[in-house]
Amino acid sequence: MTTLKSFTTQVLIIGAGPTGLTLANLLGQAAVDTLIIDRKPGTVTEPRAVSIDDESLRTMQAIGLDEAVLRDVVPGYGVHYFTRPGGRCFGKVEPTGKLYGFPKRNAFRQPLFERTLKTGLERFASLKAWFGHELLEFSQDQHGVRALIRNADGEMIDVSAAYLVACDGGRSPVRKQLGIEMVGSSFSSRWLVVDTDQDDDPFWQTRVYCDARRPVVEVPGPHRTRRFEFLLKPDETDEQVLSDTRLQALLRPFKGDAPVSIVRKTVYTFHARVAERWQVDRVFLAGDAAHLTPPYAGQGMNSGVRDAHNLGWKLIGVLKGKMAETALLSYESERRDHAWALIKLALNLGVVMAPATILRARLISAAFALIGLLPPLRDYFLQMRFKPKPRFTKGLVLTKGEAGKLSCGQMFPQPMLTDSHGHERLLDEAIGAGFALIQYGEPTGQRIDELKHDLWDHLEAKRILILPEHVNTMPSIPGCTVLQDREGLLKGILGDSNKFLLLRPDRYIAAIFDRATETTAAESLQSLLGIAMARSSEIEPGIAPVFH
Repeated sequence: MTTLKSFTTQVLIIGAGPTGLTLANLLGQAAVDTLIIDRKPGTVTEPRAVSIDDESLRTMQAIGLDEAVLRDVVPGYGVHYFTRPGGRCFGKVEPTGKLYGFPKRNAFRQPLFERTLKTGLERFASLKAWFGHELLEFSQDQHGVRALIRNADGEMIDVSAAYLVACDGGRSPVRKQLGIEMVGSSFSSRWLVVDTDQDDDPFWQTRVYCDARRPVVEVPGPHRTRRFEFLLKPDETDEQVLSDTRLQALLRPFKGDAPVSIVRKTVYTFHARVAERWQVDRVFLAGDAAHLTPPYAGQGMNSGVRDAHNLGWKLIGVLKGKMAETALLSYESERRDHAWALIKLALNLGVVMAPATILRARLISAAFALIGLLPPLRDYFLQMRFKPKPRFTKGLVLTKGEAGKLSCGQMFPQPMLTDSHGHERLLDEAIGAGFALIQYGEPTGQRIDELKHDLWDHLEAKRILILPEHVNTMPSIPGCTVLQDREGLLKGILGDSNKFLLLRPDRYIAAIFDRATETTAAESLQSLLGIAMARSSEIEPGIAPVFH
């Protein structure tokens, strides 16, 4: 006989994959009452995503788990393109920069990653994780969401929450109950994915075999793991390619007759789709529930982590009374375009990695050879500058404002900085959680401690002065952290602009201004955030932000 229990929380997260677990850690860190549930008895045990980028590692840093995650990561790997197995390498992508504080491409294993995120939940008393629990149905009104959940023993639990976030995967039951369709490209392709361990190949770059007869991708992983992905032909069945005999034949060009330890084998169909809506009142979609990305750019899981960070700080701001509920409308407007841009990047890379004809494969190889002779183009590909950088032109950012090469809506770089004692730390470690006011340059003419608008205190923005590398004396400024960019990363980006920049908790630039335009910038931000009185923690109702 089933019994009905009740539970109340502020945020209910459905799905404990990378997106849901990241969001839960963000909310737990801010002491937001959060419940995360998943139908599975625990986190995944089989390999899935294998690439984590610098932006996602920066998010891991934001939740205090970067060091733990990096223990199970192969940092800074690139991609080598080959004409065929055993053939000629005709192109390389080997990014070396750390603009956001971490290498751009890194290999990892999702089971280890999820385990680290799940362990991170234990730090927070405000957070509950229920595995072996299934969402049956939900409803919502202007006051909140009610969800009926069943546990492994068949008990029913009535959960009340202010908001529900669906991180429940590409087949999202929440999305289906909301009646939201997936729209976008008609692209789909089937790939055989084979994960191995006990691998003795020391080569730590991804190999892509652009062979029209059988495109193959080979990805190294941590702890002697490796993944092989084989594009399947229309007439090949799952049963055929998953047989031991067929697997041995497919792996022989790469491993010879040596025994291979296979830990997982499966056939995936890759899609390129985006949900037509990401929010219905108090219910949000995130991760694969909101977008399905082909794996060629390694951005599917990373896009989900971006969703979690974008939505997470906004939920925190609303629930803590720092901004109006209407600010949550910016989630979809900010994330959707960038998610689709990365899907298009993946589709374009798919043309290179999986050429449809032998002629096209030869043309691609020739094009890369030509690119290699032109340094600007070579560096464009070598340093992965083709990857669309996130840039918001609408949402919770001002539309005007520039400082050197940076504009409002861009992610701010993360240099390694030095304090007056000679200790080094990354910028975000100095900021901590929350907003930050940044000034780069010598404090002559205008000083960050002269900013007086009430908004900065309302947002609890930490003030940081970053001095150029040539400055010999580090001043002491009350209420301000003073650091020095001795490596000179910001010099080539910000130059001598000496502007003030307001960074959001996700490190995107919300505003760029000087002392003369401080009031105008602050009042515009108040409108966007729905803040009626900056000096009060109470948000007056009816103050709606203006979205462009």
